[in-house]
Amino acid sequence: MFSKRLKWYCLAENKAEFTALFAYRNTVVHKTLFGEVLLVKEEEEFFAFKNQCPHQNKSLVDCKVIEGYIICPFHQYQFSLQNGRGHGLYLDSYPIEFREDESVWIGKERWTFL
Repeated sequence: MFSKRLKWYCLAENKAEFTALFAYRNTVVHKTLFGEVLLVKEEEEFFAFKNQCPHQNKSLVDCKVIEGYIICPFHQYQFSLQNGRGHGLYLDSYPIEFREDESVWIGKERWTFL
């Protein structure tokens, strides 16, 4: 039987290394084994989304984050940081986990055989 499970990928060896990615901006595009991910920092919270606007599959590289929304740089579509929803569409989101050893991980759902 197949089921969906999270597979975890390491983003950074420690939280300081991870937060250093946001030294000059509140958004960063990071390459992972499963594609480009848009990382967002708002205040002390972090979010991760597929780096692709669902409207026309454009990159979110130069997006803005205003009042809890990611704003697509091409058509100004707005997507919630909390759930990725906006304009009848949604951004694929990924959980971020800070582990006891200080490492930072990102989870991606995938199908596995049980």
